[in-house]
Amino acid sequence: MIHSKIRQMIAELWSEDMSLGGTAIHNLLKEEPIKLPSLRFVQDEVKKLNTGVMKLELQAELCLWQHEWYEDPGKVPVLLTLHYIRTEIEGPVHSKMYVEEARWALKIARFFDISSPVHAYLLFRFAVTYAKGELMASLLGQPFDTRTLDRALLEFSGVIKGGKPETTFLLVRDFLSDLKRLRPEYLEEPKPDELGFQGFVEDTVLSENDHDVGTEIDQWKQLEWEIARLDRERFIAEGRFQPSENTDWERSADKTYFKNQENYIWSRAADLYATPEGKTAYDSFAKSISVQNKLRFP
Repeated sequence: MIHSKIRQMIAELWSEDMSLGGTAIHNLLKEEPIKLPSLRFVQDEVKKLNTGVMKLELQAELCLWQHEWYEDPGKVPVLLTLHYIRTEIEGPVHSKMYVEEARWALKIARFFDISSPVHAYLLFRFAVTYAKGELMASLLGQPFDTRTLDRALLEFSGVIKGGKPETTFLLVRDFLSDLKRLRPEYLEEPKPDELGFQGFVEDTVLSENDHDVGTEIDQWKQLEWEIARLDRERFIAEGRFQPSENTDWERSADKTYFKNQENYIWSRAADLYATPEGKTAYDSFAKSISVQNKLRFP
């Protein structure tokens, strides 16, 4: 019996590039710390997704000044800000916004200060994530469960006080990592009210004082997840890079960025493995997962 989370992962990978076939997605799944489903199963799931998307209404691109939302003065600043902040950060090639994303942005805009470029970009990314989750739920024939995203939104905005729970931390860190790579100057001098979440962009620091093996197994899981995520992001970035005017990926700044990030993760892993507790935890971790781990030590 295939767990529903595997189907969800297949759907998410497919949604990032709907031209990918079952074999390509199966290869991407090999990079994830999961029990790999069969190629036939993945191909069948992709076929269902391709069939399902044909039955849905096509996502409509949001054209500036051509929707009834622009008759509402309260909505104009939000939609214009998101359109231009994405163009500014991600470039004109990725400047499209869809109606479904705009709907979600208008629903959650009050949680963000759109006068801040950082907040505006995070609002856009949250809206895209909500819209993608809603689309995936429709394709999978499931109700859209927003609880995880809602909790992350409330924790990030400060409505719910506390530390940085894992889901919120990973979600916002991914958003800010993209911002740091594309426009690092936006994060160099944050506004005072942004300082509370700047820690999300920093990589997880391994504890030097916590020698609990169970805790360090969790650290290995985190590092393995980070290297798998980085490989997937690099694969997607290289694919998007090829159609561009500058096709020299080997000499690109993006490749350098991903290589530096990979080296940093390996450096942290090596430091952890160098401790007796870290080595013991690594041996336990390597035996516990059902696929070959990417962080391999003798």
